Amino acid sequence: MELVVLRGSQELVTLPLDRDAFRIGRAGTNDLAVPEPTVSRMQCEIRRTDGRLLLVDTSGNGTEVDGKRRTEVEIGPGSRIGFGALTVTLRSRPEAPVAETTLSSGQRTDVLPAAFAAHPPGGLFLVSRDERRKLKADSLTLGADKGNDWPVDDPYASSFHCRLVRKPEDGSWHVLDLDSTNGTFINGVQVGEARLEPGSVLRIGQAEFRLETEQGEVGFCGIVSESPAMERVFDLIRRAAPTDETVLITGESGSGKELVARALHALSRRASHLLVPLNCSAVTKNLLESELFGHEKGAFTGASVRRKGLFEQAHGGTLFLDEIGELVPDLQAKLLRVLENGEVRPVGSDQPRHVDTRVLAATHRSLPEQVQTGAFREDLYYRICVIEIRIPPLRERPQDIPLLARFFLDQSTRQTGARRFSDAAIDRMSSYRFPGNVRELKHAVTRAAIMSTAELIEADDLSFAPPTLADRVAESKIYRPGKTLRDVEIETIRQAMQANDFNQKAAARDLGIARSTLHQKIDRYKIPRGRSDELP
Repeated sequence: MELVVLRGSQELVTLPLDRDAFRIGRAGTNDLAVPEPTVSRMQCEIRRTDGRLLLVDTSGNGTEVDGKRRTEVEIGPGSRIGFGALTVTLRSRPEAPVAETTLSSGQRTDVLPAAFAAHPPGGLFLVSRDERRKLKADSLTLGADKGNDWPVDDPYASSFHCRLVRKPEDGSWHVLDLDSTNGTFINGVQVGEARLEPGSVLRIGQAEFRLETEQGEVGFCGIVSESPAMERVFDLIRRAAPTDETVLITGESGSGKELVARALHALSRRASHLLVPLNCSAVTKNLLESELFGHEKGAFTGASVRRKGLFEQAHGGTLFLDEIGELVPDLQAKLLRVLENGEVRPVGSDQPRHVDTRVLAATHRSLPEQVQTGAFREDLYYRICVIEIRIPPLRERPQDIPLLARFFLDQSTRQTGARRFSDAAIDRMSSYRFPGNVRELKHAVTRAAIMSTAELIEADDLSFAPPTLADRVAESKIYRPGKTLRDVEIETIRQAMQANDFNQKAAARDLGIARSTLHQKIDRYKIPRGRSDELP
C-alpha cells in the first residue's frame, strides 16, 4: 500500500505505507508533513491493526475522509483524506518486479511493471544548479559533511541529511530523511520517505535537485513540453519569477495555468513560504470576502472564532487567484486596495493588517472585453496585468500531444501493468483538437489505460468527451474573430437545441452546463424553445 499526495489532479509525491503507525500533520516530526495552515501539527495517524488500516484523528477536530469528518475509520485503496488544498489517497503498490505473459505466438516472456520501467537501473540522473550525476550505485547520501557521496554546500543542510536508495523489488528510487534538522522536501512536501519520480524536485535546506531521465528533462519546472510555442512561456517565467510583480496568466480551461503559477512561485525568493491557491469561481460570493481577508469572531452567523484569510496565510509567500474574472465588483475594489496598500481588513474588523503577499492571477476569460462591458474594473485589470503570460492551447502545439500522452500513460499504469500506444492511437490523438486542452488529454489517456485489457492501446480504445459550452466559446473566439462572446454563445446554444430536437435536458448535457443555466441563457438571449418559435 502507498500514499499519494495530490494538489487537485497533480501528483506531488508518493510514500510507502509500510509501517505499523504512520503520522500525518503540519509538524516536521511527522512521517508526512503537510504544508497547510488549516492542518494541526499532529492531525492523524494511520495504524495497521489485524490486517486492517485505521485512520485515527489526533487533532481533536476530526479528519476529513471521503468528504466526512471522522475521528476513527477504516480506510483502504481509493480512500481520500483531505488536508486543506491537498488530498492524500491510498492505492495498492505494484506487487512484483516481473510478471509472466503469453504472446500471440504462444511464447512466454517477462514484462516489467510500469513502476520499474519508469525507473530503469542506471538510467536516471540527479541534477543540481551546477552539476549532473548519473545514479550508478544503489545508494547515494547527501549532506553538508564531506563524507557524503554528494556533499552539499548549504548552511541549512544537516551533516548527513538524506539518502537516495534504489528498491530491489521494483527498481524505483526512494529518498530517506536521515533525521535532518530542517527536513527533506519533495515537490514542496516534507517527507520521511518517498518515491522519486522523474521530474521530482528534491530540496534540502535551500539546495534543490531534480531527478531526470537519461534523455534529460523535457519541458520546464514540471511543465512537460518540447514545443517552440512554449519556449516564450518558459522565458517569461524565468524573467518574472524573481520579481514581486503581479502576473496575469491567461489561457483556455485545462491549458495548465496553475502549473505556470507553481513554476513562478518555485523560482521566486518566496519559494520557502506557502503558495496558497484559490479558485474564485468555486467559492460562493457571500463567503469569498471572508476567504480572502479573514473575519473576526462574531462577524456573522457561524463565525465562532477569528480566522485568518488567505492573504494572511500566504504572508511571505504567494497567493494564486485562479479565475479572477469571476470576482464580483465589490470584491474587485477591495482586492485593488490590498494590492495598492498591502493591507487587508478582515470582515467585522476596523483595523487593517499588513501583508507581504505576492499575487498571481489567472483567467480563461478575456478581461479587456469584460472591462469594456463594465464587468471588470479597468484599474484592477492594469494593476494585475503588470506581466501577462499567455499559455497557447494544445491545438497550437500539436508536437506536445504524443509527449504528454506517453507521460500521462506512464502515470496511469502503475497498477495496470505496462501499456503503450499504437501508431494509430498517436495519430488519432494528434489529429484531435482537444477543446479541453491538456486536462482533456490526461483524462482520455487515463480512461484508455484503465479500460484497455491489452498492452497495446489502439485508436478505438480512445474516447473523447464532447466539448462544453465554454470550450466551444473559447475555440470560436480564436478562429472566428469579430464575434462577441454573446454572439458565440447564442449561436452555440441554437445549434445544440436544434441538434437535440429542442430537448433542453439533452442540449444542456451536450453543452456541459446545468439545465437551469441553459434555461436562464435561453430567456436572456430570447432563443427559440421549439421549431414553431423559429417560424417568421
